[in-house]
Amino acid sequence: MSNWVVSTTELWHIVISDVLASSAIAYLNYYWLLPKYYGKGKYGLYVILSVLLIASIVIVRVSIIGLSHRSMTYTYFIRSVPAIGFYLITTVVWFFANLIKAQRNEIELRNSQLASELKFLKLQLSPHFLFNTLNNIYSMAYFKENNTAPAIMKLSEMMRHMLYEDQGRFVSLSKEITFMENFIELWRLKLDEKPKIIFTHQGIKDRHQIAHLIFLVFLENAFKHGNTIDGTIEINLNINAGDRLFFYIRNDVIAGRKTAEEESGVGLTNVKKRLNLIYPAKHELELDQNATSFEVKLTINLQ
Repeated sequence: MSNWVVSTTELWHIVISDVLASSAIAYLNYYWLLPKYYGKGKYGLYVILSVLLIASIVIVRVSIIGLSHRSMTYTYFIRSVPAIGFYLITTVVWFFANLIKAQRNEIELRNSQLASELKFLKLQLSPHFLFNTLNNIYSMAYFKENNTAPAIMKLSEMMRHMLYEDQGRFVSLSKEITFMENFIELWRLKLDEKPKIIFTHQGIKDRHQIAHLIFLVFLENAFKHGNTIDGTIEINLNINAGDRLFFYIRNDVIAGRKTAEEESGVGLTNVKKRLNLIYPAKHELELDQNATSFEVKLTINLQ
């Protein structure tokens, strides 16, 4: 310690002054230099100002406290170490903080784009359904069928579900099933012929949620493009103990018609996009059509 020119008390003053000086460098680097210069791409100016900042604070600090070692060079060196250390630490922290912020912004942007795309798909879906249903009710009213009033009431209940239950991406599966039952009943009222319609569901719990109107396109497809004269429409929805949903719908088709995918147009394309957006890597969809029937098999992991 013969080369040191300070007492124990003075040494503590030096340590405290080092911490204060280094903290000032850290603060100015984090809140001024990095965001104002480095963050805006002014890398050269940032380096110059950083060097000037460290050098000026070290010089001022040595001027105020004085030499703590008989060697002036060593004094400036030893006083620069904590200053540079604090500077490097705040730089690393700033980079990590901005990396996390950028990732968070990317996630928020992706979620925003997802929400916008889902909203766009839903906007296409609802008018598509309403247009088809109003056409059906119009034909019933035109021919003065007695089922017109009940059909309008069913449509009112369905529109209430479409408008007021859609407060988020998911809705109660029980309410979605009620919507499907109303949809089926609406078609029963409309049809002069009485095709065989089977709708079963089991394993549904109050906690189960599902994407709003995710089954609507498949229902529309079965009734609009299927054989509703003397055919069969079978719908089955089950959930197993592992909260895995199995949806199956099969309808007879009229020979010579285009395939369901060709006739459905935007409908099936939209539901595939919605499934990919809402249930990525959590669903499986199979569409199969032969000369006599069209089948949909959809599996969704609800966990």
